[in-house]
Amino acid sequence: MKQITLIGLDRIGASIGMALREEHSRKYTVIGYDSDQDLHARATKIGAVDNAEWNLDTAVRDADIVVISTPVSAAYEMLENIAPYLKLGATVTDTCNTKRSILHWAEELLPARASFVGGHPLVNNSNTQSDEPSPYLFVQSSYAVVPLPTSSESAVQDVRQLCGDLRAKPIYMDAAEHDSFSAAVEGVPALVAAAVLNAASNSPSWHEISKFVGKDFISMSQPMANDPAWINGMAVTNRDMLTHWIDQITLDLGKIKVALQDNEALQNAEGPLSDLLVNGWENRLRLELGIEPEPPTGAPKPEPLPSSGEATMSIFTGRAIYRLFRDSKGKKDPTKYDRRKL
Repeated sequence: MKQITLIGLDRIGASIGMALREEHSRKYTVIGYDSDQDLHARATKIGAVDNAEWNLDTAVRDADIVVISTPVSAAYEMLENIAPYLKLGATVTDTCNTKRSILHWAEELLPARASFVGGHPLVNNSNTQSDEPSPYLFVQSSYAVVPLPTSSESAVQDVRQLCGDLRAKPIYMDAAEHDSFSAAVEGVPALVAAAVLNAASNSPSWHEISKFVGKDFISMSQPMANDPAWINGMAVTNRDMLTHWIDQITLDLGKIKVALQDNEALQNAEGPLSDLLVNGWENRLRLELGIEPEPPTGAPKPEPLPSSGEATMSIFTGRAIYRLFRDSKGKKDPTKYDRRKL
C-alpha cells in the first residue's frame, strides 16, 4: 500500500483524498497536512484523509507520493521545507495553475533521491453542483502532466496512475504551453471578472445597479469566488502569458467599441459586432457540447479517447442532445447561429 501525502486540504486537495479513499482505500493510505486549522479539521470530518498530521516533516517522511495543493506563491517555501524529509524514490507533484516556476524550484530545491512531475487538474465544474470538495470532481476532466527532463520513469508513472485513479484524463505538455493555456482560460477570466466587479461596485450607483444583478453577472464573476491567493500566484509567476492574452482581449474590446460607434454597421446582420457575437455564441455552444475545435491546417488530428465524447456530452447536456448532434451529420449544423434573428 502506498502512502500519499496531501499538502494543502482546500477543495482540490480534499477532493483528491476523498476520491482515493472512496475507491482505492486498499491502494493508498492518505495523509493530510494544512496550516489552516479549519481546513485541517474539515478534511478529517468529511473523510478526505486517513490521518491529518500537524507536523509537515512527519506528514512527508514516509510518503511515496507527495501532492502539493497550495497557491503557487507558497510552493517554493513548501518544496524547501519538505526536501530534507523525503525518502528515497519519493514522487513529488503539485496541482498549481502555473508550471514554469515550480519546475525550476523543484530542480533547485529537491534532493536527487526524489523526483518531481508537475500536475494541474483542469476541473470541470459541471461535475459537481457546489464548490465543496467532492470525490467526483475530476471525473472525465483533463489533468495536465508536465514532467521535468530529469523526472524518473517511476514518478511519471505514479502521476499517470493517480490521474487514472481520479478518473481524469492525463494530457502531457510542455511547461510554457501549459502556462499560456492556463493564463487564457483561468487567469484572464479571473482578472476580467475582478475588473468588471470593481467597475460596477465602485460606481456611485452600485446600490441601484446591484438590484439588476442576475445569473449572467453571477456566472461571469464566479472566478472571484476563488481564493485570491491562487489568482495572485498566477500573476506573479505567469505575468508574460497573462499580458499576452489581455492584449488579445483588448483587441476584441477595441473592435466592439468601434462597432458601437457605427450605427449602420450595428444594424447589419453581417457586421463586425454581429460577427463577434455570433462567433462567441457558436464557440460557447461547441464548448458546452464537448465538440473539440478542428486542429490548425496541416496539423495531425489527435486520436479521440475511447467513449470520452459521449461521456463529456452527457455531463453537460445529457444523451439526448448528444444523439441530436450525432444524427445531424450531413444536415443543418445545430451549432451554427441563425443570423436571421439579428
